[in-house]
Amino acid sequence: MAEVGISVATKVAEYLVQPVIRQGQYLFCANKFLKNLKDKKKELMSTRDIVVKRVEEAKRKTERIEDVVQKWLTEVQTLLEEVKKLEQQVKANNSCFQGRCPTWKRYHLCKEMVEKTKVMIEFDNKSNFKTFARLATLPGIEYSSSEGFTCFESTKLAYAQIWEALQDDGVYRIALFGLGGSGKTTLVTEVRKKAKESNLFDRVVAVTASQTPNVRNIQGQMADMLNFKLEEETEKGRAQQLHMRLKEEKRILVIVDDVWGEFNLKDIGIDFYMCHNGSCKIILTTRRQQVCTLMDCQKKIRLDLLNEDEAWALFKRHAEPDNQSSLSLSSVAQDIARECKGLPIAIQAVGRSLKGQSIHEWKIALEKLRSSKPVDVEDGQGNVFSCLKLSYDYLKDENKLLFLICCIFPEDYYISNEDLIRCGVGLGVYGEYQSFDLARSQIMVGINKLVDSCLLMHSVRWSGGITLKMHDLVRNLGLWIASKEGRTIMVNLSNNLSLIGDGVINDQFAVSSWYRQTNQISTLFVAAKLEILWIETGGSLDLSSASFEGLQGLKVMVLDSSCNYNPTSCNLSLPPSIESLTNLQTLCLRGWKLGDISFVVKLKKLEVLELKYCFFNELPNQIANLNKLKLLDLSECAALLENYEAIGELSEIEELYVSDASHPRGMWRNPSPSFGDNVVATKLQRYVIKFV
Repeated sequence: MAEVGISVATKVAEYLVQPVIRQGQYLFCANKFLKNLKDKKKELMSTRDIVVKRVEEAKRKTERIEDVVQKWLTEVQTLLEEVKKLEQQVKANNSCFQGRCPTWKRYHLCKEMVEKTKVMIEFDNKSNFKTFARLATLPGIEYSSSEGFTCFESTKLAYAQIWEALQDDGVYRIALFGLGGSGKTTLVTEVRKKAKESNLFDRVVAVTASQTPNVRNIQGQMADMLNFKLEEETEKGRAQQLHMRLKEEKRILVIVDDVWGEFNLKDIGIDFYMCHNGSCKIILTTRRQQVCTLMDCQKKIRLDLLNEDEAWALFKRHAEPDNQSSLSLSSVAQDIARECKGLPIAIQAVGRSLKGQSIHEWKIALEKLRSSKPVDVEDGQGNVFSCLKLSYDYLKDENKLLFLICCIFPEDYYISNEDLIRCGVGLGVYGEYQSFDLARSQIMVGINKLVDSCLLMHSVRWSGGITLKMHDLVRNLGLWIASKEGRTIMVNLSNNLSLIGDGVINDQFAVSSWYRQTNQISTLFVAAKLEILWIETGGSLDLSSASFEGLQGLKVMVLDSSCNYNPTSCNLSLPPSIESLTNLQTLCLRGWKLGDISFVVKLKKLEVLELKYCFFNELPNQIANLNKLKLLDLSECAALLENYEAIGELSEIEELYVSDASHPRGMWRNPSPSFGDNVVATKLQRYVIKFV
């Protein structure tokens, strides 16, 4: 108990005695306090001079000084003036410091000197500013790309999804993907602006990756946005500097625009932990959906195209057709906006190029769009195809050819994977292949690449099947590229091929005709460069007067009676010269009454032979001579087959599809087919057999 009493007494002594000692110092240590005051004043003035020099240097660089720096300088100046006055008071009352007897004046001045000394020490310690200055920004330049931004319904949806993800603590990597020119950059610029205004993040940084990322350049962009100077020379050293700087922010948003492939964020200074602990979030934009997966994005958001009303509203803003009173111009303008198919960059570029032009210019532009010819856009306003062409340029050569094949179909056509596979094999898109199954896989990978690059789109037909579609302007781009690269494609929609003048197809790489009224072609075909001939009609077709001898380079031929697959009503008459197509590798005849098909045995390079929905007498015995044939499609062939044993003679066949249209209730069977005693089709990998 006595020990407790002693302890309490000691504490009481501390509280009572220590203040008395401090007060006594004010009376008996005056010279010491005055010396300390002068020393700290000198140190603070030296620090102030250093800060002033930094301010002058920053201003020469047109940097904007942070408010905290300006405030420090102002308060330091005020403090130094107060210290100067205090020194004058001490000098004026010098007699108070000479005698041994303490006075109230001495006590008061000493106490004030101690307090001012402490304040000067505090200001000196605050001179290590976290951020000293930043690059000056001209009014409006930071968000210039979003000028005139309109949040359409499609944009609102993507915007809302991004904003929701930014507020979700469990999501730290967000991807916005869509077709080139669909407005991704503009949208994330608006998100960036909103993020800064809402104070959701302490700092928002936006950089551009581009097609071939330059790590050093990206690091420089980030440093500029952070008002931070990179001292290191190596990319690794700069990444470490940026990493340490980013760690100073509690919450930071980094927008990486125009990402084309996988790259390691750690290379530029953003590590995995920063994202996981919630201090950093990433938004990236890309044209390629696969990038979203490669970059481990948890939220993948598609930016859709504009609907017709939105497209018209955007077009009017840039073309200003309402400023001209002509009703006919308004009608043409709406047709042009419709032809742009909802792609913002195309709408803007075409609209700007036509602004203030006469109705004659507008009509010519509409005709160019409708006839798949690019509309020229003036320099400075961008080319309607320049952004889209980047996606094409990024493809491998074989995928570029596959892309061009897609362009032989009309606008809004539902393209089947199987058509692309059979055409691709015929053209040798991927060169030689070990097996047809491998070639099929390679082409499917190529299709996925095109979809991933937004050059193709998955689509669902009204009947429910999954197909592919190509945006009309992307298709026009392909036709334009084909003409520039010496692979011109002619897509005939409105004329009988016999009425097309001589020489028109001489230099064509591909000719496709979709004119349903075509029933006879007597043209003498002379086209050494032609590799694809695709004709679709609405009935019988007479080619008996045509000559194929000038088509020695033809590799793919498709003759289709369209949806009228009644082979008893659609006659196809072929000329004897069809046997001269010795380079033909894919032949597809669909829905025809053929009769004798012995001509096929002369086509020694055939790899794909399709006779779907056709009626013919029998398979020729010599079909075994087609020793390169990999795929034979006899699906839904009527009155099949008097000589089906010949199929067993095909030594290289890998895919076989056989069914009898005269027995629609037939059963599907999966066991290995039997085509006679001399079966040599040992490479068969895929087959469908449908008999009764």
